[in-house]
Amino acid sequence: MDNSRYGPNYPLLNNLAFYALLGSGAFIILLNSPNVLGGYIKWTLRTLIFIFPWLMLCLAFSWQTIIDKNYRVEILCLAAIIMLGIINTALSDSFAKSFPKMQTFLLTGIFALWVSMFLFTDGRRRRIFDWFCCGCLVIVVVVELLVWSLRGANGSQVFEVFIRHPIPLGTLIILLSSGPVRLLTSKDYKTKFMAGFLALLTGILIFYTHKRGTWLALAVIMAGGIIFLAHRKKFLMISLLVLLALAITLKTTRMVARLNPQIPHYASVLQRLELYPFALHVWKCHPLMGIGLRPFTHQKYLEDYQQHNKNLQNFPESVAKLQTFDNMLLTGFVELGTVMTLFYMALVIIIIVRYSRTLRSSLNARAIDWYRLLILLGFAVHSMTYDSLLFPQLNWLFHVQLGLMAGYSASERAYSPDGWPQRLPESL
Repeated sequence: MDNSRYGPNYPLLNNLAFYALLGSGAFIILLNSPNVLGGYIKWTLRTLIFIFPWLMLCLAFSWQTIIDKNYRVEILCLAAIIMLGIINTALSDSFAKSFPKMQTFLLTGIFALWVSMFLFTDGRRRRIFDWFCCGCLVIVVVVELLVWSLRGANGSQVFEVFIRHPIPLGTLIILLSSGPVRLLTSKDYKTKFMAGFLALLTGILIFYTHKRGTWLALAVIMAGGIIFLAHRKKFLMISLLVLLALAITLKTTRMVARLNPQIPHYASVLQRLELYPFALHVWKCHPLMGIGLRPFTHQKYLEDYQQHNKNLQNFPESVAKLQTFDNMLLTGFVELGTVMTLFYMALVIIIIVRYSRTLRSSLNARAIDWYRLLILLGFAVHSMTYDSLLFPQLNWLFHVQLGLMAGYSASERAYSPDGWPQRLPESL
């Protein structure tokens, strides 16, 4: 790659920033949990670990970090999100409670995206990242299965070692899955066998977590993969999937109408459904700037809320106890506010559209490159069932994957006069 045209002035600092990013990621994924080292590390040191890669990036790229024309739109969106996050926290229902949550969201997510889109501009580093994901996945799967086998299915901290809940554990596996997929695309049969064995262990772990949301996300990824592989029958597959989705929606609507709120399992489903009108009610109170990220004041909005399902018992008590909308999109609009959420969605959409356009125009696009889109698709589906981005591990991995896509698109444009190359150099 021509660094004089696209890269930093200090290659050594660039490499240090890259490995600082991976080191910070290793800490966030494997050590940040209170069940590992998170409870023993002071807030100041944790903050330094989160921000250190961005500081190294600034040393390596200097003013290019904020004025690079290849990332002009992305940088404007990132700066706007950071400023809106500060305003959102200042106007929060509870500044003291929102501040650490917003800080973690920005440092492990937004700043990680900023760093990674500058650093993942060559194929070698993207391969290193996939190997990094593979290594993290091996550790997560082996440790979680060992704890499960030693303590039993109902033992303490089972499936909670690294992320403290089985639901986000499934998302963590999905976000790390580019590792084994990279191995599966290898021409070496031993490497393929290793990838298959790791996939088997991962499947066993997902099976024993018994979380339907994870299976749904995986099913969507598989369906997306089938559409991609169908090629000429792509539109037929899409039509069938749309019909299937409509049939499932109709069936689900009828099932919901028959749910008995006196049965605990059904009551949980009905409570999640009731959160949608409740979220709309809270949003109307602060539509632009939100109520603050995790202010733990949801119960105060129950005073003038008219519950839609009159037969649902203990909904107010559930809201006061859980303090969540169980949906990342609802959390965004209600807690972060409409303005910040729209800027954030625009940033994500811009990166994905540019990445997709780059892949379509490149003759050297590989299966792993397309699979990254499926990862984000599965993540989006799973995020409809809980607040995914409030977990630092998921927040970091999701935004680094986005940054990798942005870096891929920008580096591709650097090789073409019209901005969209037809072929990559073999070195990538």
